[in-house]
Amino acid sequence: MSEENAEIIRRLYAAFNEGDADAVCEGFTDDAEFRPAFIGGGIVEGAVYRGRDGIAEFVEVQNETWRSLTADPVTIQDLGSRILVEVRLEAVGRASGVAVNRTTWNVFELRDRKVAAGRVYPTKAEALEAAGVDG
Repeated sequence: MSEENAEIIRRLYAAFNEGDADAVCEGFTDDAEFRPAFIGGGIVEGAVYRGRDGIAEFVEVQNETWRSLTADPVTIQDLGSRILVEVRLEAVGRASGVAVNRTTWNVFELRDRKVAAGRVYPTKAEALEAAGVDG
């Protein structure tokens, strides 16, 4: 994978961790689609966020739901037409105070140096299967 693609992904997570919806949206194409996995709180299982308005909504919901939220890319792996990112997620619920610590696996498709599609999976096996790669 090009270092440029890895840097695009790192910048996206940095903006997300800052809660900067505008900067996150700049990392996505106008017609992007993002599907998070359920981790509790503000992420609704099966939700789909489309376009930059949808991506901004996703970031804003996270800012409203979590007192603190950090998603750190641990590994970034080229899968050919997709990128697999192992993410260490740490969050504390705003209302409940419940702590969440887990690893998720995100699969991204890039187009013109921006994310065109992204999806979060609870396991590496699910992410690889969805990406069409044998684990």
